[in-house]
Amino acid sequence: PVAIRSLKRFAADWYFEHIKKAKAPFPVTKSQKVAVVGAGPAGLSCAYFLAQKGYQTIVFELQERGGGMLGLALPEFRLPAAIIAKEIGYIESCGVEIRFGSPIDPRHTINDLLMEGYKAVFIAAGAQSRKWVGIPGAEEDLTGLYHGLEFLAKTRVGPKIRLDGRVVVIGGGNVAMDVARTALRLGAAEVQIFYRRSREEMSAWEKDIEETLEEGIVINTLWTPKEILYQGRRRAPIPRSLTALFGVEQTAMPTGGKVTGISFARSRSALKEDGRTCLVVDDGATRIVDAETIIIAIGQAPDASFLPLDSRLERDLWAHFKVDPNTLSTNISGIFAGGDFVTGPSTVIEAIASGRRAAIAIDRHICGEGGPVRIKDEKTAWKEDARLALADETTEGQSRIPSNYEIPGERLSDFREVEKGFTEQQAVCESLRCLRCDLEREKR
Repeated sequence: PVAIRSLKRFAADWYFEHIKKAKAPFPVTKSQKVAVVGAGPAGLSCAYFLAQKGYQTIVFELQERGGGMLGLALPEFRLPAAIIAKEIGYIESCGVEIRFGSPIDPRHTINDLLMEGYKAVFIAAGAQSRKWVGIPGAEEDLTGLYHGLEFLAKTRVGPKIRLDGRVVVIGGGNVAMDVARTALRLGAAEVQIFYRRSREEMSAWEKDIEETLEEGIVINTLWTPKEILYQGRRRAPIPRSLTALFGVEQTAMPTGGKVTGISFARSRSALKEDGRTCLVVDDGATRIVDAETIIIAIGQAPDASFLPLDSRLERDLWAHFKVDPNTLSTNISGIFAGGDFVTGPSTVIEAIASGRRAAIAIDRHICGEGGPVRIKDEKTAWKEDARLALADETTEGQSRIPSNYEIPGERLSDFREVEKGFTEQQAVCESLRCLRCDLEREKR
């Protein structure tokens, strides 16, 4: 397959390097205005496409920066802050107004937005609340105990945390990989990941797993955490969400215990009679790992604390909004929802697609049109002088151009971006591997 992600990155990087003239705002051609809650990938994408359709669009964002989890928690070595700033600046130049430090909460509700004249509201609040591991010690506020997103957020927006000794990370997703690699860059002498299922069952992308192993991090599979070991007295529970972590009102907590290690039990996946898998834990096979720091990174969930208690918006047992999958509309007319707040943690591109779908649905709603949203593929015009791979027919395979990466031994000293992308020559060579399947269909 053509390395389309790397090619699109090259095109985007080339744009910001060569196009210095500010983008002219999209003209406002509609009388209605739309509000978007959350300046993450889904919210910003929805606002951009609504502005493109001629609507005055205002984004309300709790934080003083945009990007959602991209700006708060994704490590710099994955996505530099300067790149996010450029992308958000471009969206603002297109006419989207972003009001930072403007939370939608019980004091300024979604219903208030409708009363203020917004014809529609798109909720894209993300999944910022952590899931609970449910073992003794995990809910204590211990020195040396962190939770995935909060750990990454503290590292990204505040003074860098300094670590030493052994760090144990619990989890098998992309956040766990990010946490482990970040801990190594913060001074940890050793980092190990423990996951309760097999390597094949890890939800992290293979690319991220390989980069994690390249940096010397050990991944231990088929170990289920049983108890976090610590010395000292118990303390009050730590905040449950990033909203609490970065909120205006903070409550000081007393000093208390310190992490000393964690115990595990052997586990494996088994097939149930109905065909589903379940986890089997062998409490007779245990293991204790000494550690100065433990980071729990087992997933996120939507944080609906910004909604009034009497909100009529329907939600499921996991606090996700119930929406029409075709239109992303909720049970209340004019209110739409999408992104991680509806689906749970997903990929950035899925959140962007959700925002685009919501923009189309909102436009249809305002115009009085019904029915499912259908998104047509967009393709740029084909130039007759374009040199295609079909012009150089050969029986020999053309290998995919690999991306350029910083050397593992050198990149651990700081938070430099690990994947450097294509050079111009590499981008041209990779693009020439495209067989233009659309042209093949026309020929047939």
